[in-house]
Amino acid sequence: MTQDQDAALHEDRASRSKTEWIGLIRTHEGTEIPCSVKDVSATGAKLSVSENIQLPYEFMLKVVGMDYVCAVALAWRVGNLVGVRIVKFAKLVPKRVLPADSREATDWAPHQRHGTRRYRRLD
Repeated sequence: MTQDQDAALHEDRASRSKTEWIGLIRTHEGTEIPCSVKDVSATGAKLSVSENIQLPYEFMLKVVGMDYVCAVALAWRVGNLVGVRIVKFAKLVPKRVLPADSREATDWAPHQRHGTRRYRRLD
């Protein structure tokens, strides 16, 4: 390894931030696998996943409680530790929360909604 390569490796390692985030791996088939994000950088992350779980080469990674998702590719695996390279990063659209009045209106029975009539039988 040349001095330039060694310096680049240490620079990349220095830019990593240690984390203890809860993550969720989602495969292209829709399988969701819980994981732990141990560290993260601009180009990749280190995950902790059970050794018994077989991972595909590419999958989606979502960090619980954060509004983004990453498309990642498997870089390496040693035991329960997994290194991934970030291929694409996307911000999730926040879910729209209805005001309290609107939520209550959607819980009404069909005859109670605005614009409907209730008929009473007269016998």
